[in-house]
Amino acid sequence: MSLVLATYGMVMANPRPVIGQTGVVVIAHGSPSPRWNRAVADAVEKVQEQLAEEPGVGGTRLAYLEAVRPGIADAVSELTADGCRRIVAVPMFIAASGHVLYDIPVVLGVLHDPAVAQTLQEEGITLVSPTVPITLTPPLSEGRCLDAYAVAEAKRLSQDPKREAVLLLLHGDDDFRPKLDRLAQRVIHSVQREVGVSSGDWCYIGTGHHYGSGAVPKIKQAAAEGRRVLVVALFAATSARQLHEGWVQKEAGGNDPFQGPDVAFSDRILTEHPALIDDLLAFARGAVHWERGSNHQPDHPAAADPAEKAETLTQAETAALPEITEKARRTAQAEATEKAQVTAEAGRAAP
Repeated sequence: MSLVLATYGMVMANPRPVIGQTGVVVIAHGSPSPRWNRAVADAVEKVQEQLAEEPGVGGTRLAYLEAVRPGIADAVSELTADGCRRIVAVPMFIAASGHVLYDIPVVLGVLHDPAVAQTLQEEGITLVSPTVPITLTPPLSEGRCLDAYAVAEAKRLSQDPKREAVLLLLHGDDDFRPKLDRLAQRVIHSVQREVGVSSGDWCYIGTGHHYGSGAVPKIKQAAAEGRRVLVVALFAATSARQLHEGWVQKEAGGNDPFQGPDVAFSDRILTEHPALIDDLLAFARGAVHWERGSNHQPDHPAAADPAEKAETLTQAETAALPEITEKARRTAQAEATEKAQVTAEAGRAAP
């Protein structure tokens, strides 16, 4: 996979890092879209500004897993060259996935998986050769920003909560659906509790290519039941409005079936919500000040409803975890192989 040459986030560091301190790397997925990358960079710049005065933090970098520079290895190399003697990596990813549990740990050198490493290198992703300790924090589902964002958007769009339903748009690996389902249920519960909407549902739309088969039928069904539908996307830097308009232009021939007042699409993105910044800061600070070997654990931002934590495994799920994670690894490899084949075919077809 060829990397886009544009760079975002290269200057996000304290100007004079203190030798021996901890460097923070906020990791985003990366996109060919400059708009998407700029939105992420703007959010991380706010994190950098607040961590600049944080005791123990020697610098902050933004890094992308793929598609755009700087990469993760670039950020780690810069921080260690500046004198940082420990790295805290904070993934700006929605929830557990193959990227979070396999790709990022392998790139950072904290997980040994030769098959995943080979696939990543074939995609052109440089792996870190760790020279300092590296600590990886959880994804955003372990904080409160997803709930806060969805509640804020539903409140802004709502007109008559008792006859309204919220629809969440998600992207996630098939092998992690039970955890993602619980995340969706938790967020919907928060919206119902805080906004008062009568019901809620969710659907998986990939990166948008399943919007027509996933979201459109759900919207039509809720509308047919007499409900006004509030559509919110749990994506890092893409709004429900952007996903809908992309589908209208690319697949619906420019014909929008939901132009009336009974369907409202959120047009604000998660990276614009202050709760995202709060969660990234809480994850980073908790890990920076975590004492290895002690009973004290890093302070993570509490989810909106701890009783419905999306990452809590049932006993049956725990027993099945080895099989689930192995399937996820194979799925990630298969997706990478398919992506490489598409890239190769595009290269052969180019003039």
